[in-house]
Amino acid sequence: MTMKSLEFAGVFHENPDGLGICVIVLPRSSKCSIVGMHDGALKIKLTKPPVDGEANAECCRFMAKVLGIAKSQIQIARGAASRHKVLQINGLTVEDACERLAAVFHD
Repeated sequence: MTMKSLEFAGVFHENPDGLGICVIVLPRSSKCSIVGMHDGALKIKLTKPPVDGEANAECCRFMAKVLGIAKSQIQIARGAASRHKVLQINGLTVEDACERLAAVFHD
């Protein structure tokens, strides 16, 4: 892992199915983006409102794009009705996830 990716290492947690990532979502924003870290979680702005699962679906789509994985590899594991969520990511190591996130975050 590079120095850039080390700061993200605490956000990801390995589990038997892959890895989990803690996120805090801010729906109804002007654009989708990762805006930083807060309390050991990634803070993510989403454009969709938290209605009928729209923000949850957008969160999964956005993070799949950021991490360069298929949408089918990511889902909400906990917190579907909360701003604080845990996403389950399958088929990606913590090291790969940190490297990919660092590359996008520091561009």
